[in-house]
Amino acid sequence: MTERNLIVHRKSPASVASIWAVLADFPHLAKVWDGLKASEAIGGKTTGVGARRRVRLSPVGTMVETVTAWEERHAIATMNEPSALVPFKHAESRLVLEPEGAGTAMTFHYRYVPRGGPLGKVTGPAIDRMLTATFTSMLAAVDKAAGREG
Repeated sequence: MTERNLIVHRKSPASVASIWAVLADFPHLAKVWDGLKASEAIGGKTTGVGARRRVRLSPVGTMVETVTAWEERHAIATMNEPSALVPFKHAESRLVLEPEGAGTAMTFHYRYVPRGGPLGKVTGPAIDRMLTATFTSMLAAVDKAAGREG
């Protein structure tokens, strides 16, 4: 099955430091984004490479995310281990922050391999649309939370 790639952009009036403060609370994304039912740390490491969290997705499913890159105030990348109810086999993400004027440009890259062999190829575009809307919502929630931080 062919890997699929998504990119979502958002410009924020919040500073890089304010946005990073939200992202650096890695285990607790569900506190700022209602796209998750819950999120929690797995193990004692909650920041930096190797930090892990379990997320309960809306409407169903869970996923374990492990930080694979942590560039302070610039980027965070994860490897995602989906459960049986999630429609892909493997996924990775990278969120990059760049100063833009007094604000921040956020770019979220998501790479995934759909489940289902040939059927996955057919359902890929629908999954892309759903994931793009989901990630757009996530960036908006991080932006809103960062505005409260700053």
